[in-house]
This record gives sequence, C-alpha cells and structure tokens, in this order.
Amino acid sequence: MPSTTVVLDGHIATITLTSEPGTLDAAVREAFAAAVRSVADDNDVRVVIVAGTNGVFARGVEPMPERLAPQGAGSAIATLQKPTVAWIDGECLDMGLELALACDLRFATTMSTFGLGSVQQGMLPWDGGTQRLARAVGRGNALRLLLTGEIIGADEALRIGLVEGIGDAQTVADWAERAAAGAPIASAYTKEATASAGDLTLAQGLALEADLSVLLQSTADRAEGLDAFATKREPGFEGR
Repeated sequence: MPSTTVVLDGHIATITLTSEPGTLDAAVREAFAAAVRSVADDNDVRVVIVAGTNGVFARGVEPMPERLAPQGAGSAIATLQKPTVAWIDGECLDMGLELALACDLRFATTMSTFGLGSVQQGMLPWDGGTQRLARAVGRGNALRLLLTGEIIGADEALRIGLVEGIGDAQTVADWAERAAAGAPIASAYTKEATASAGDLTLAQGLALEADLSVLLQSTADRAEGLDAFATKREPGFEGR
C-alpha cells in the first residue's frame, strides 16, 4: 500500500498519509512531497486537504538530516500556492504537528491530540515547528508546549488558536467547497498577502495588497466576477 494517496473530488484534492503507524519517516516525506508537486501542477485543483488514517494524523521525531533531502513534509506543503487545510482526526504529534502547522488552516475532532516532544529527546524541531507554532499560538504558548513536550487536547488547541475549528469530516468538506468556489488567482494572491502580514510593516503590507489587486484587474476571472455580480448569477471561474 502506498504511504500517500491523492484523491480528486471536483476542485478539491485530498492527500492522505496512509503509512503505519503514521510516522513521517524519510520515505513518507518524499512520497508526500511528490504528491504535493502533483496537485501543484494540476490547474483543476483549487484546495488541498491533508489527512491521516486510523486515528493518527501524523507523528514521529527524527534528527535533522545532514542534507535536507528529502525535505520535510511541512516545507513541501508550505510552498503550495493553493489554500490548504489539515484535517486532524487523532494524534498530531511532533513532525505531524509541524506538517499541520504548515497548512493554512487546521480542523480537528474532539479526540485529537497535539504536541511537540523534540526537546525531551534532546533535539529541536527542524521542519518549521518553532517558527510556525509561535506564529500560530504566540511565543508564550509555543514555549510552554515546546519546552515540556506537553500534549494537549482539541479544546485547548482551539482555545490557544492552534486549530480553527472542531468538528467532523463534513466540517472540512464544507470549508473546502466554499474555498474552492472562489477565483483561483484571487485565492493565491490573498494567501500571499496574508502570509506576509506578520513579516511586513503595515505600510509595506498595504502596498503589497494594492499591487496584487492591480494585477488581478487584468485577469479573466476578475471580469467574470464583475459580470456575475451584475447579472446576479454564480460566477464560473477558470483560473486565468
């Protein structure tokens, strides 16, 4: 059985980690990166869901390889220009949490658990764990989890902003359907501008937002959106 599968449903691609016992070892990371590349090149895919199986999203702790090849799973999904969401149903630990943090949004079931235990094993998260966790939950909460290896449940994850919602598979499917209905280029630009918000001054961020808005004016999707609004119909975006 492959360690990673890709299922397409309309404009939504679901990348599922199927390895047992859900460990993100080098082979799985390589297969995951290949799956990400395949959906990146597919113009029909507008939203990507990342999921696990059998009560495990993903987990595992490894020292950083001397050469980052294959790259971390988080690094692979973070570069994708399409909106991404992690669907967490069960354990989301260590490298699994780093992968989830690299997605744009995270939804979880009530039984999900989260933690980063690298420090307790004499290591440091190397696939974005320190940086993305601090950006998601703040420096204090990040250090609280990182320095102790504490494992928290879904309710606490929601409280500190680690996940955006708690629900079931339909919760994620509904969000993905709504996101996929948007104009693909506008979605990519929105993701770019929002990702830069924490790294730019307000003036720089506003300038980037304005520049991207100008670029959108020449797209066919922009014209389609305006026409659909004027004629009171659903738009048919094509990503051009």
